[in-house]
Amino acid sequence: MDAFLVEGRFGFLGQRQPEAHRALLAQGWRLARSHQATDLWVRGEVRVRDVAGGWVVGELFERGSGRQADPVLALRHADGEALDARFDRLVQEFWGRYVAIFPEERALLRDPSGHLDCLTWSSSSAWLAGSALPSDLPAVMAPRGLAIDWPGVAAMLRDESGTDPSLGLLGVSQLLPGTSRRLASKTVDRVVWHPARFALEPHCSYDVSRRAMAEAVEESLAAEGGSAGRLLVEISGGLDSAIVTGTLARLGAVGRACFVHFHIDDPGGDERRFARAVAAQAGVELLEVVKPELRIGAGELASMPIGVRPSNTAIDRHYDQTQADLAERFGVDRLLTGQGGDMIFFQSPSRGVGSEFWGRWARRPRADPLWRQLEDAARWNRCSVWSLLGEAVREAWRPQTPTPDVHPWLDTAVAPAKQRQISSLIRSQLFHGASLRGARAHLIHPLLHQPVLEAALAAPVIDLARGGRGRSLARDVFSDRIPEFVRTRRSKGDLTAYYGRMVLRSLDVLTPFLLDGRLAQAGVLDRAATERFLDPDRMIHEGDYPRLFQIVALEAYVRHWEGRIADFEAAACPGAGAASRSASQGRTSA
Repeated sequence: MDAFLVEGRFGFLGQRQPEAHRALLAQGWRLARSHQATDLWVRGEVRVRDVAGGWVVGELFERGSGRQADPVLALRHADGEALDARFDRLVQEFWGRYVAIFPEERALLRDPSGHLDCLTWSSSSAWLAGSALPSDLPAVMAPRGLAIDWPGVAAMLRDESGTDPSLGLLGVSQLLPGTSRRLASKTVDRVVWHPARFALEPHCSYDVSRRAMAEAVEESLAAEGGSAGRLLVEISGGLDSAIVTGTLARLGAVGRACFVHFHIDDPGGDERRFARAVAAQAGVELLEVVKPELRIGAGELASMPIGVRPSNTAIDRHYDQTQADLAERFGVDRLLTGQGGDMIFFQSPSRGVGSEFWGRWARRPRADPLWRQLEDAARWNRCSVWSLLGEAVREAWRPQTPTPDVHPWLDTAVAPAKQRQISSLIRSQLFHGASLRGARAHLIHPLLHQPVLEAALAAPVIDLARGGRGRSLARDVFSDRIPEFVRTRRSKGDLTAYYGRMVLRSLDVLTPFLLDGRLAQAGVLDRAATERFLDPDRMIHEGDYPRLFQIVALEAYVRHWEGRIADFEAAACPGAGAASRSASQGRTSA
């Protein structure tokens, strides 16, 4: 599996640890770069580029072209500039899936898309950073004070919105997307790329929004389609994956790609006719895989892929394992999806759009007369025009109060519908969670690449949902490359019943897993409320399956990390038989 690991040793303690380094070499790591007391280790097919006194790990593309960046980067006017200026130029002149490392300043920058993770921690003699906390990490490099953070776990359980960036661990910290960190400084992280900047500088017209979206999506897919290696592309039958497939075909990039569609034997959720139409228009063969009726067993729960944060992307074990197997079978190194499109292109109605018609957030002139925009937006939200205008008036008089202490992307006031879009982009980071398929090949969501994020954020919602229809701008922009009846469809196959049956079939395993699990034992999970939540009759009529999967993923996460912490402690003190610790030091309720 591709990964990177940076070790920056402290002062007079900055001697290399020969045994630790021999252990890394034995596990397939290789020393890619070294500067004074800082070493960069990589594993797998990780690219490393040199830039202005630092290194860039991962995939990097030139802004505007989508071409692979040179092995040695030349940032315009970067010579002699301060570190923050180099970070700014890197984000402005390039994009990709990367982390930039400047060893002399002990500083890091994570790209805005969040495709590549970046964690930091300290050992007894060094600061470290990596794309993960490897299970084969030598004991001397392990985090100091690694423990379950029960208050943090409780916060994660309460956070149904998905915008709280907390980890459930002490001793390791994540660097948020678009953010830089100086490890030798006590100052807070710096947000280098902020979505509000683009939301506050909207495109001047609908036509400009249209051109910007087309160019951004094409640039992102030209970069993926033009890179070496094979692709596995999922065609779900929905609009977003159709846009990805149609754009690859338009760019002539389908020759090295395989296309797959997963379907169920249920008329309400069978999307085959839509997926087949997309494949036919793109001129590609489509592999169809039927999803069997599933049951979550104890073995699946015990072996769920888990990273530094909970991941529910692998709850559907059949889908996850089949994607990994197909990647192996076809020799692909990248899996492309259409995930994130409903967030980027703005699918769900929002009464917050009313503030774009009047007040400080007004976005005019646009493609249609104001009266028509109002009518369409009211129809979209199933309310009256007067309700929308009332919402605009209330927003105009409402104090500008950004959301504090949740996520730095929410600290700037923007139009209400745009704030909702930014919140959804924060939630989209869950798509990058650990999975079997992601361990086999790079799991890539091209609609979440930086150029697309910026184009969508700068497009007012009255453009994105023109005519009172979700994803209307996207339907317009890409109308020439997707089937008409896919472009105009108003609904998508519903898998709720399918996953509901899976849950009901698995309650004999899920019930004790949660009721007798670590969350309940620690007092973080309300056992009585969870027992009512898991009642079969209630599940049939009111089952909140996404919420259930969130809780299951968090329980599996805590169990996994308690075991990992015990392993680290045992490696540090052989024979001690250390038990896992909690950050609450005995206080297990949040």
